[in-house]
Amino acid sequence: MADSANVSNVRRLYEARGNPDVIRKLLAPDIRWEVVEGFPYGGVYVGLDNVLQNFFGRLFQDFENFVAQGSEFFESGDHVIALGHYVGRAKATGRDFAARFAHVWTLQGGKIVRLQQCADTVQLARATAHG
Repeated sequence: MADSANVSNVRRLYEARGNPDVIRKLLAPDIRWEVVEGFPYGGVYVGLDNVLQNFFGRLFQDFENFVAQGSEFFESGDHVIALGHYVGRAKATGRDFAARFAHVWTLQGGKIVRLQQCADTVQLARATAHG
């Protein structure tokens, strides 16, 4: 069965690997980006430029090869739930990590308007811990 338009857009976001041009096409200008406490740069970011600069900008400064890999996708109304893994390396320590995530995406008119993130923050904390 082919993906719905919403699932297809969420998949495209994962496949973009942080490419700001693709991100700008998929996220609404007033996106609400909710990052769980304990995750690097946890907090709520409102607005596309804020997400790109203050979340992705810092994330890609501090981590190498950081990728969110969505592996399972479920759709319910205007929501897409994605299960997957983050992988990468903390630049400060050189440690690799893999951490599970669940993302709940809300879409309206083909644009992503909200991310609610849950993640295994312990794995990233271990990778970034000194000592």
